[in-house]
Amino acid sequence: MTAVKTRYYVPCVDAFVAGKMTPGAKPSIADRLWEASRAEFSLRGYHGARVQGIARRAGCNVALLYRHWASKRALYLEVLRTIWSAMLGNVVQLIETGRGAPAVVGAYLDANLRDPLGAQIIIREFLDGGPFLNELFEAEPELVAPVRRAVQAISGEAAPGAPALRPGLDPTLVVLSVGGLAALVASAHEAARPFFAQPVPAEVWRQHLYDLLLHGVLGCQDQPAGGPPPAA
Repeated sequence: MTAVKTRYYVPCVDAFVAGKMTPGAKPSIADRLWEASRAEFSLRGYHGARVQGIARRAGCNVALLYRHWASKRALYLEVLRTIWSAMLGNVVQLIETGRGAPAVVGAYLDANLRDPLGAQIIIREFLDGGPFLNELFEAEPELVAPVRRAVQAISGEAAPGAPALRPGLDPTLVVLSVGGLAALVASAHEAARPFFAQPVPAEVWRQHLYDLLLHGVLGCQDQPAGGPPPAA
C-alpha cells in the first residue's frame, strides 16, 4: 500500500487557508477547493460528495480540482489526515496543560469544538465504519500515537497522583468514547438551536459537556454499584 502523504498541516482548526495565506491575500484556487471540499465532505460524507459540488462551491471547474488532486479519494484522504493530525495534535498539547481524566476530556472537547466542520467529517467517517481512517493508520501507524498518549494520561500512567479513573473502566474504551462523543456534540452544536429559546454559547455548551462526560447524569448518592445488565 502506498503511504498517504498530506500536503498541508496546520496545528489548529483547519487551517489550510490560515497557514497558506498572508493577511489580505486573495485565496488561491487550491485554498478555495480545500475549503469547499471540507464543507462538501462535512455535509455529505465521502460517498455523497461530488467533485462537481466541490468545484461549484470553490467557483471553478472540475479540471482545476484534478490539477491539485488525482481523484476525489486522494482529496478526501488528505483532508481526513489533516483533520485527524491537527485535532489529535491539539489534544496532546492540551493534555500537557492538565492531569488525568479532566485534562483528557477537556482536551478532546476543546480540539473538536475548535473545528466543528472537521468534527463532522470525522463523525461521518465513523458512521461509514472508518475505512479511510483505517487505511491511513495502516499506512502511517504513528497517527495512532496521540490516542495512546491520551490513554496513558487518562489511566494516570503519565502522571502519578492525577485524578483516578473510576474502577472498572477500560482506559482505551474511555478515550475512544470521549473522542467520539466530543466529535459528535461539536458537529451537532448548530443542530441544537431549535430546542432553545436563545442560542447556547459555545463556552456554556463546552462546560455542560465537560461536566456530563466527567461525572455522568446521576448524583453521587444515586450511582449504582454496577452498570445495567447487557441487552439480550
